[in-house]
Amino acid sequence: MRFMRKLLFVITLFSGQILFSQTVEKGVKHAGQHMGRGHRFTFLEFLLSPKFILMLIIAAVALILLLTKKMKKSFKISLLLISTFLFGLLQNIPGDFFSNFAMHPSPMCASTKPLLYGLRIPFMVTLFVIFLLTLIGPKLFCSYVCPIGAVQELVTMLGDKLKIKRYKFSFRLAYGIRMGLLILFLCISATAIIYVITPNGRMIPKSIYDYLNAFHGFEFEIQEGLIENIFHYLPFILTLILAIKIYRPFCHFVCPVGIYAHCLEQMSLFRVTLKKNSCTDCNICIEKSPCTAMTDILKDSNLRPDCYACNVCVESCPEKALIIGTRTTLQK
Repeated sequence: MRFMRKLLFVITLFSGQILFSQTVEKGVKHAGQHMGRGHRFTFLEFLLSPKFILMLIIAAVALILLLTKKMKKSFKISLLLISTFLFGLLQNIPGDFFSNFAMHPSPMCASTKPLLYGLRIPFMVTLFVIFLLTLIGPKLFCSYVCPIGAVQELVTMLGDKLKIKRYKFSFRLAYGIRMGLLILFLCISATAIIYVITPNGRMIPKSIYDYLNAFHGFEFEIQEGLIENIFHYLPFILTLILAIKIYRPFCHFVCPVGIYAHCLEQMSLFRVTLKKNSCTDCNICIEKSPCTAMTDILKDSNLRPDCYACNVCVESCPEKALIIGTRTTLQK
């Protein structure tokens, strides 16, 4: 326990050193500022920027806590708050350096806008980190790094604390809606029914995800008109409200990167695994767990719904039949 507290202290201290030390070089500028002009940063330069280094550290700490069965609520809340602050709120502090920690490009943009603007380096690095962490652990990026995922998880925990009954939806329905939005995006982008005109007169297809992007809610800035402000803040506000009754509504129903991550998590090195000999079929894990994946996890299905490593099922099992490990772990 003391070791884990020290580990969380180290990550917080390291974050502070990166943020406030004058010896640290200024990181990569706002991704959008380098899409077409100025110095073109390499893939490695982007990857080694403070933002992505901290993402990898937070994910590593979360994985260690999960594997060592030390992911207590206090540690979980600490990690979620750190991610919410670093990659969500910090960008609002004046200064170019702090803006480097913003989710630009956001996972939504990184997973869709390459189809509109080409696979630029900022998109590539963001997707690389997301996919890498998903392949290592049970959606480590979505679970503990993404600020929208983190704030939804915090709201869910608050709802549980207040004993608010949660609505468990059909994963097939959620996946169908999420996939339908992606298909609609592809159709609208291909036909350019919705488009914008650039200053040089070029017509660029408009992404429908720009109207659904909850990540904009972390950007505290007043837009020009009422409609613009509604589209800027409403997705984030609705996400927070719905998260009280529905587990991770934005992740399950909207975020396109969740579709790719769902495919990759089926091949994750570490995942929630059932020790069948210890299971008594009490179904407490299904009752306590906020996600819809438990039934398929108990069946050891090859294709299971999204699992966000909330660790509730592992903690709630009275027989300790659920662990986060590899398939070979059960053979030991």
